[in-house]
Amino acid sequence: MDGVAELRVAYHQRLNDIDAAVREMIMLVEQDIPNAGGAFLDADEQAADAVEADDGIVEDSYERVEQLVINQFARQGPVAGELRFLLTVFRILPELRSAHDRAAQLARRGVTGLAAELPDRVRRLISEIIDAAAQMWRHVGEAYLSGSADIADDTEADDDQLDELHASLTAELASADLRRPVLLEMGLVARLLERLGDSAVEVARQIESLSPPRPEHSTPNGL
Repeated sequence: MDGVAELRVAYHQRLNDIDAAVREMIMLVEQDIPNAGGAFLDADEQAADAVEADDGIVEDSYERVEQLVINQFARQGPVAGELRFLLTVFRILPELRSAHDRAAQLARRGVTGLAAELPDRVRRLISEIIDAAAQMWRHVGEAYLSGSADIADDTEADDDQLDELHASLTAELASADLRRPVLLEMGLVARLLERLGDSAVEVARQIESLSPPRPEHSTPNGL
């Protein structure tokens, strides 16, 4: 294999590395949301630890992928589908990290026993919002793998449902007889839950712009 071919093989391997890391980050967020829900609603320290254990993985993946993308631009000058892929990755990386951070914040608040002071109606609404957010991130994962516009549309429809649940939660909190510190914390929790849905929509929109969703990386024989 000559020097030019070796460089192109290395270039496509880096694209594959980026692709694998993004898929891993999306899967981690998918796992983090139900774990964070269990940590919050049940003061489950094991579930909270599972979310916290992903901190280092997400941060390392973020930094590694960011650097790989920068290197691809600097070394190769990508065009067409590969350029769209790299730009999309650059745009969704902050959303993936933020989604994990929000899940981690929710989990940390759970181990304080905050949910034990909440009325049953509030707890049910939080459970429904967590389920809706988890479903949205499953759609994000499917959208990344398939590039289906329908899946991206489904994610937006799910966000409308989540927004309705968030409005109901806000109304319930306003009428609930809660201690002021609990009410203030719950205002932050409600915002965290809403933003999990917003991040999912933004990532799905970015993924939808790809055609194909991820580059079909060439093999050495196909160059």
